[in-house]
Amino acid sequence: MMNAIMSNALTGVIPALLLDLHGNLLYANQQASGWLQIPEGEFHPAGNITTVHFNDVIGRNAGVYWPMLCHLLNMGRPACVEMYCHTRQWIQWKLSPAGDHFLLSGTDITGRRPAEPASVLHAMPFGLQHFAPDGTHRGANELQQQIWEGIDPVLCMPGYNLFEEPVFQETGLADLFIAVQSNGEPATGEILLGYREQAINGVIRILPAYYEATVFAVADHQGNIIELVMLMSDITEKQLSLMQLQKSARLLDLIIEHLPIGYIQFDHFGFIRRINQTQRAFFQYEYEEGETPFNIMNDPFARLYGLDELFIHVMVHNKMLRVEKQLDFSKDSRWTAQNKEVWLDLTLFPLRDPVDQEQIVVALVNDITDRKLERQMRNLLQRNTEQLHLFFDAVDMGYATMERDGTLSFVNTKAEEMAGRQVSPGENLFNVLPELGHLSPFRTRFSAALTGTVSQSFSSYFPRRYKWYEFLITHMSDGTVSVFIRDISDSRNMQKDLFRANKQLSKLNRSLVNQNQQLEDFAHITSHNLRAPIANLKALMQMHNDSVLQHEKEQYLSLLQEVIFKIDETLNDLVDVVQIRKDVDMEREELIFAERLQHVKDVLFADIEKSGIQLTTNFEHAPSLEFPRLYLDSILQNLITNAIRYRTLEHRPRLHLRSWRENGHTMLTAEDNGLGIDMERFGHKLFGFRKTFHKNKDAKGIGLFITKTQVEAMGGSIRAESTPGRGTKFIITFKTD
Repeated sequence: MMNAIMSNALTGVIPALLLDLHGNLLYANQQASGWLQIPEGEFHPAGNITTVHFNDVIGRNAGVYWPMLCHLLNMGRPACVEMYCHTRQWIQWKLSPAGDHFLLSGTDITGRRPAEPASVLHAMPFGLQHFAPDGTHRGANELQQQIWEGIDPVLCMPGYNLFEEPVFQETGLADLFIAVQSNGEPATGEILLGYREQAINGVIRILPAYYEATVFAVADHQGNIIELVMLMSDITEKQLSLMQLQKSARLLDLIIEHLPIGYIQFDHFGFIRRINQTQRAFFQYEYEEGETPFNIMNDPFARLYGLDELFIHVMVHNKMLRVEKQLDFSKDSRWTAQNKEVWLDLTLFPLRDPVDQEQIVVALVNDITDRKLERQMRNLLQRNTEQLHLFFDAVDMGYATMERDGTLSFVNTKAEEMAGRQVSPGENLFNVLPELGHLSPFRTRFSAALTGTVSQSFSSYFPRRYKWYEFLITHMSDGTVSVFIRDISDSRNMQKDLFRANKQLSKLNRSLVNQNQQLEDFAHITSHNLRAPIANLKALMQMHNDSVLQHEKEQYLSLLQEVIFKIDETLNDLVDVVQIRKDVDMEREELIFAERLQHVKDVLFADIEKSGIQLTTNFEHAPSLEFPRLYLDSILQNLITNAIRYRTLEHRPRLHLRSWRENGHTMLTAEDNGLGIDMERFGHKLFGFRKTFHKNKDAKGIGLFITKTQVEAMGGSIRAESTPGRGTKFIITFKTD
């Protein structure tokens, strides 16, 4: 296959090599083998340890390797490489595609190459490069090759044409060659050929590459140009130094022109040489051309205030001088339009002119009029502040000024007495008094007061000091706040005593009202519930006395005993109710609903098991309550007992207890699925004494009455929601103190 590809015109006629895409040699004809000193014929395929590569036989000798050659071919440029072989011939190898391979054909160019330059040319400290008249590269010394390697190695490759490079047309290098071709005279220019990387202290910087290029022509006897020669030297460092010098000069000029203070430069005779824009703005005067320049030595205004003496002092002693001068510009309208009195801070120092080496004087002029006035105002303010502090030290009230973050600037004597120690300006209020930390009521109210724009007052209690203080916070125009502090502990204690007395009086009044209500209820219950039994008792006694038969008397006596038992039971219930209403100060304790319910379930174990009632609870949102233990057990017991007594026979009895917090109160509901009550008929009697609404032999009508009495005795309330046949829901509101 190899012989087929290398057949015809290439075989034995043109020295040729066949390579694969990676640059491995596949075949070499006889003449190419002779130039390269390699065997003729086919080579092993890529991957074999005996593979011969382009870089081994040509690339290493010519300095151009396989990737670069392929890159030139892909860019559409001549993919050529020149090498000097053992036969003392210069061979040019040219790469071209051949299907899935590459063909490298060789040409003897020894006759076309110029004679070897003398060794002195190679040793020159500048680059040297030869070009054909049409701009085609012929050769370059080592230094020139190094220059091109830093920019683009292709620039010294065989077949490269300078005139076809767009970059050199832009930089002006090509113009030098054109100028030489047109007039035959050498041409020199400074060219920016590109940019290169430079490592400085581990940092890679991109710097421009400046070169000075000189081009001249070599002509034959008839005056025809036979060669163009370019000499090139690196002037980057010199160019960068010059640019840096120019940049520094421009920067210095800009700095002087934009100084925030005035700048005036005098020559050694006292004439003004330069004024920056700050000083021009200060003078408020536009100079016209042709005017006599200002001279500090003979100007009447300058001599009036001794400015000429300052200039002479600096010139004679060659030392810097700094003074403050008060000048009345209303006395001079020639050089300034200020027309007012000002204070100037003048700094004069000598300099040596770098050009003519003459002594010059520079004056820096700083207008300190506002600073002087500010200092006067500050002194006046300080005196007023001291007087104000003396005033606040004399009043019987704490006073402090501070930043919004609590940094104190002044604390009077009374406030220090309240703090218990001397306080220095710059301390923070919350460090002086740690009890005022971010979680304290004072800190909360203090922060709230700062959010407003008007004065606010509040009072706060300090437990560690057993003191009440009243604070007035006033916002100041400078962003600070003034705080007035007054000790109101005595008045607070008096208010507390008065409040306690009023509370006791109110409690006593409630107790009296409760007792009066108890008396009324007791009178009503007694008249209502004892009148009928007593009437029955009188009637039975009369019947017993009127009877003459012994068995009738005994019968009446048994009836009398039963009536007396009922009366005794009623009286005992009344005594229990009165005792509940009397014990309004029963001790409260923290009770867990689940624990008290379990206690009641243990007491009613037999009834619960016999009835099969299903008890469910949800105490998650209010698991505990402050309440008398005896009362809570009684309430839970009555609710469970009612659900058992008034259950239906159709389904299993259920009772669900749930507690939660609402509007500061603890709520408890008990919802069953029992017989229910007709609320329209019996709702107003539901919690009455000995009121029953179902034919239940165990019903006495006292349980709900006792429950209502216990709840209301502790300030709470109870109500019910019910529908006949669908159960009853009791809602209890416990008062929490």
